Amino acid sequence: MTAAIDASLITALVERWRPETSTFHMLLGEVTITLEDVATLSGLLIDGEAVIVDVPNQEWLATCIKLLGHAPTDLSGGVVRMSWLKEHFNNLPPNPSSEITGKFA
Repeated sequence: MTAAIDASLITALVERWRPETSTFHMLLGEVTITLEDVATLSGLLIDGEAVIVDVPNQEWLATCIKLLGHAPTDLSGGVVRMSWLKEHFNNLPPNPSSEITGKFA
């Protein structure tokens, strides 16, 4: 199921965004996006230990392949796009093995 994008809602949020504080200024005060908000919207799990890897820029492609089994074609600056993650990892099989989910699952 794909959610419809509400253009008027997006416009209202853009108008209330304050980049200097990374918050939305609403009538009742400042509001920020939390990790829980991101998890709810993206469906990503937020519990457990963080996966942090210090990788030199020239090794990003090999590291993605090692950790994810795939690498995005448009990898730049160490940024992996959510759309790419969703495309490749949105539909895991029931009860996936640790080989599929990775050792940090």
